[in-house]
Amino acid sequence: MKRRDFLNLTVLGLPFLLWPPSVLAAIWNSKAFEAIKLGDAQNGLQINDEMVSQDIEIIAPTRAENGAIVQMEINSNIPNTEAIAIFVEKNPTSLIANFILAANTLGKLVTRIKMAETSDVKVVVKAGGRYYTASKLVTVMENGCGGSAANEKFDPSMKMRAKLNNGTTEIKAILIHPMHTGQSKDDADQLVRAHFIQLVDIYLNDKPVLQMQWGTGIAKNPYLTFYIKDAKLNDKISLTWQDNLGRTAKGETLVVAA
Repeated sequence: MKRRDFLNLTVLGLPFLLWPPSVLAAIWNSKAFEAIKLGDAQNGLQINDEMVSQDIEIIAPTRAENGAIVQMEINSNIPNTEAIAIFVEKNPTSLIANFILAANTLGKLVTRIKMAETSDVKVVVKAGGRYYTASKLVTVMENGCGGSAANEKFDPSMKMRAKLNNGTTEIKAILIHPMHTGQSKDDADQLVRAHFIQLVDIYLNDKPVLQMQWGTGIAKNPYLTFYIKDAKLNDKISLTWQDNLGRTAKGETLVVAA
């Protein structure tokens, strides 16, 4: 499987916000993200022959009181980690997120996901053309995949910070977005349409460092932490996203000392 099959958001060096909506819709891997069964989702990403690895660490609660917000930290100690995918088998759709890491991006990230019920969280890492996996069981006390009960207006704002410490820059971002799953109903007992961020692209001085596809399993107001090397003080970090309804947003920050 080629790297672009796992995820490709950048074509000819153009940020995705410059592309027409028809092209953007084709980029998001609907086959993988709309798959209900775990095996079908993995097939959509063309993942095969993964090996269980002790070098993938999943830090998550063993018991989640509210499945709507389950914080997940993933550390891949596998050399040359270039891609990370997160799956929850018992969610309405299994694939949560798919991350592509540039060469200067560490295999360590934090995000928050939704879980419908008790399930294994499965992580698949691509490195050196091979696939590695690890899983962790999370007991869920309350279904978190329903979402809020009605459509809501929101300001597509974001907060970012980037702090340099001993050669590594920690980047944190919070994106304001309802992330509706399409599973909840309004007061008239009608389903609230799905509304969620699909594509995220993060740049260091206009060069991609982290590219992502997300499904409905990312928690409301998505949170992300990741780490890069080679950044310097006052370098620019920029983030762009697009959701399934065609809405976009962009923000940026400068690297500062920790």
